[in-house]
Amino acid sequence: MSNFTIAFFELAFLVEACIPPRPIARSMFFDDVSDIHYHKITKEERQRLFEWISPKLDLKNEKCRYFYARFDPKNQYLVSCFYHGKTEEIECFRFDDRYYTSKNKFVNPEYIKSSSLVNPIL
Repeated sequence: MSNFTIAFFELAFLVEACIPPRPIARSMFFDDVSDIHYHKITKEERQRLFEWISPKLDLKNEKCRYFYARFDPKNQYLVSCFYHGKTEEIECFRFDDRYYTSKNKFVNPEYIKSSSLVNPIL
């Protein structure tokens, strides 16, 4: 698959057009925004996208709640873990009472030593 560059506003319009419930292809893109594209945009762009999209989300929809949790600047955590004799800090977000790194990956609570909020941009 080839890569291409897209302007932030074009990305935001595309995200808005794909807010669930939508057909499967749009739904998959909406998931990718949180799991892939989140890491490709700046913290400032994440906050702007959150401010733009969050009022349009139906928080009864799980995909919308997930997007909200992923992009909410007040829901970003640094989780300190101890696993196999190693201490590691992982950037996460809270969703359904777990610390997630992506849609299908969360930190096992047994390995968490501590967590702290990452200072949001305000």
